[in-house]
Amino acid sequence: MKKNILLLITCSLFFSSCATWTGIKQDATITWDVVKDLSSHAWKSTKDTSEEIYTTAKEKSDDLIK
Repeated sequence: MKKNILLLITCSLFFSSCATWTGIKQDATITWDVVKDLSSHAWKSTKDTSEEIYTTAKEKSDDLIK
């Protein structure tokens, strides 16, 4: 019974924030675009950092080998 009441409250809050299904879809689309942009930026940043670490480690190991 508690689960049903909680589900009803959650659904009513969710659907009250957007007046129509179109509004919900539009919000989801905007959210998805933001997530794509942020994850793309995070991936590029991670890739650049790992490349810098690899290059530095390679240079250090080359210096040690000489």
